[in-house]
Amino acid sequence: MSDCMEAEYSGCPTCSSMRYLTIVGGKIVSSDCVRDLLVARHRAGLPVDIDYAAISHLLHDGFVPQPLTVYRDVFSIGIGFTARLEQGAITFHRRFPFRLKYSRGDQDSNPQNLLEHLARATAAACSARPDSVLLLSAGLDSTALAVAAKHAGHDELRCVTYGEHDQRNEVDLARAVCRQLGLRHEAHIVDIGSKQMPQMLLQYAGVVPEPCGDPAQIASVSAIAASCNGNSVVLDGSGSDFYFWSPPRPLDLLKVQLVPGRFAGVRKMRSLLPFHVSYERLLSSPIEPYLLHGAWLRHCDTRIFFPQSIDTHRFWLSEFLANGEIPDEEARFQTRAMYVGPGAHMKKTRNAALSVGALAQFPWSDAKVAQYCFHLPENRRYDRAGRKSKILVREMLRQLICYDADRVGKRSFLFGKRNFLEAHMQFCREQIAACTLWSPAIGKTVDQLARSLGQGRPTENALLSLLMVSLWHNHWFVGGLPAALGKAQLRQAG
Repeated sequence: MSDCMEAEYSGCPTCSSMRYLTIVGGKIVSSDCVRDLLVARHRAGLPVDIDYAAISHLLHDGFVPQPLTVYRDVFSIGIGFTARLEQGAITFHRRFPFRLKYSRGDQDSNPQNLLEHLARATAAACSARPDSVLLLSAGLDSTALAVAAKHAGHDELRCVTYGEHDQRNEVDLARAVCRQLGLRHEAHIVDIGSKQMPQMLLQYAGVVPEPCGDPAQIASVSAIAASCNGNSVVLDGSGSDFYFWSPPRPLDLLKVQLVPGRFAGVRKMRSLLPFHVSYERLLSSPIEPYLLHGAWLRHCDTRIFFPQSIDTHRFWLSEFLANGEIPDEEARFQTRAMYVGPGAHMKKTRNAALSVGALAQFPWSDAKVAQYCFHLPENRRYDRAGRKSKILVREMLRQLICYDADRVGKRSFLFGKRNFLEAHMQFCREQIAACTLWSPAIGKTVDQLARSLGQGRPTENALLSLLMVSLWHNHWFVGGLPAALGKAQLRQAG
């Protein structure tokens, strides 16, 4: 942890780590661990309070957008953000580093060069702890890490794929990759109905200081808890989407241009529709439909049981308007990179690793790997006509392990949210009802969501976000945090 009067603080341009900031004694104090800043505020006699805007984002979007955290006056910055101390307050400035116009296109695009860059970054990540574990989904990014680890001589790497009993295709594909490479493969089949699941979540919630609403968080916690410990480094394939351009479909571009959510009066019209109907998001801000997938609660839903709820639609609309100089086709790409990557996909793995004392690492977010890939010629980064990205990665894998990316498709970790909720609805109800963030009206809301779930409507994200925030509040903010601050006070006194 450091405190000084630096003119400017920069977030990591590839989000290999997050930087947390707060003001103590008129100076910015920074750390890569949010708990350090909570202790620093406590020691200085400053409050450690909840930021209700951040909680609203978790309920409405499934993640907290930087620079917010769930703690008032504690901020986080990563890709695209800088911070300054101006007139006693922290101000934030944005400049996304991977705009199309910034790419020089001058890197030698031989697949061997990519392999060497990625092997060096993967070897460094593997060496961080005695035990290295790769979360292998059989997709492009994680498969490339397995190939890079093998090339770097890390034959001890364990590759873990998690799935469910009725979703084994991903596991089979990953196992075939490991068989080619001679790497150890382990399948973690998430037992959604297990009585151990609630206990696992309680243990997780008691030690993790920031909640994450990524719908796959529970599956990630289960897999990492079963496979890792304090001696483990967890390798995750996230990070390449920051700098590899993903050409949008014409329909996506049309939505950004024509979505009516930017106009006055639409918000009221939107509130008349249930949040889970398929066409409701057409009335959202131009950016919202491209955040996390699925149906989420809105301000008109959450203010019923959460009096401090704020309208996050306004935030996303302002983000869209602030990006007026950015071509529409880049708006979706940039927003997902700056907000969804750090706040959901990468935080999911960071939180799950933290819960068992492991270290999460993202070799694709290595600075040299990012710079090499970003400055590749355009046709080696993406194929606009075919709407494909990561062309050089595809070629590298095709040459080395006969990997057919088109046949495999985009692989993402699966998690039966509906099955989990149906199996543990009583646990969910108890945790949500016990959370003092919500008013008594929460009971009626949960009843409605559960009833809609039983009728086949997509209310899973709403229930899961309520559960994850409630778990964090019940077991960390009310339980673990006071204990951590008390221990910090004792250490200071000693």
